[in-house]
Amino acid sequence: MNHKLNTLIAAIAVALVLLVSSAYIINERQIAVVTQFSRLISTDDEAGLKFKVPFVQNVEFFDARIQRLDVEPERFMTNEKKWLIVDYFVEWRIKDIRTFYTSVQGNFDQASRLLDNMVKETLRGEFVQRSVKEAISQDRGTIMGAASERISRQAEARYGIEVLGVRLKRVDFSDEIRDRVFDRMRAERERVSKDFRARGQEKSSVIRATAEREAAELLAHAREEADIMRGEADATAAKQYAAAYGADLDFYRYWRSLSAYRDSLGGSTLIVNPHSRYFHYLNNNDSTPPLDAENAPAAPLEQAPLQEQLPPPPLNPVAEPVIPPEAAATAPKNEPALP
Repeated sequence: MNHKLNTLIAAIAVALVLLVSSAYIINERQIAVVTQFSRLISTDDEAGLKFKVPFVQNVEFFDARIQRLDVEPERFMTNEKKWLIVDYFVEWRIKDIRTFYTSVQGNFDQASRLLDNMVKETLRGEFVQRSVKEAISQDRGTIMGAASERISRQAEARYGIEVLGVRLKRVDFSDEIRDRVFDRMRAERERVSKDFRARGQEKSSVIRATAEREAAELLAHAREEADIMRGEADATAAKQYAAAYGADLDFYRYWRSLSAYRDSLGGSTLIVNPHSRYFHYLNNNDSTPPLDAENAPAAPLEQAPLQEQLPPPPLNPVAEPVIPPEAAATAPKNEPALP
């Protein structure tokens, strides 16, 4: 009885061991490879409970998720013989597990090294076909797209790897050309700024010259109109003065003589003949004709101020009548002389 029980227990234990050794579980993030004596037998990427031959077959699990390859920045030469420092990373995953297992023995580190060499070789060929300006500003997307497509084809054929993309982090100048590039960029910006300033000064000069010309034209036109209006006003005033003075010439002569007396005799010292025609309205009546200097009695000469003897007055001085200030500006130029 005990012998049978022991045999049953041993059989159950062996069955459990065989069951445990033959069963394995695949989750959604893994790919399983079944080998027998180090030879690939089968692969499976469906999640669930799976079975194998115990103690004969082995199962290896590989990560089916997207892998990221980060490398140190690399120097690439352009067609201008200038170096660029390119920092990039690669995203990849296993697409053909059989090829991946047989080519790199399922070693992710070895696959990363081989993929890195392939990426550097491809990028080196892309950058050497372009200039610095194209590589930095214009063709970055084109370079990465072409490199990703070429690397993906080669990696899938050689290693069973699908390259999802080569992404650029940074493209920078090398130390030996950075200063020269910055100097050239600075010179270019200065040239553009000088060009803008020159255009601005040109427009400013044109605007200023146009404004000055228009101002000169406006002033000339205004002066012309002012001269015309002033001439018309002067002509009108001359006509009015001529009409007023011509109404009574004797009164006009009398009035101008009185104005001359007021302006010349106020606080002045004169040595003249008192019987001259200049003092006609002071010495005679209207009925008595003015005396000439020849018929007038001689008058003694007075001593001039500061003991200076003044020369004798002319024989027949004719006093010029004085026009009042309010009429001087508008009086006619060619008026008849006083008698």
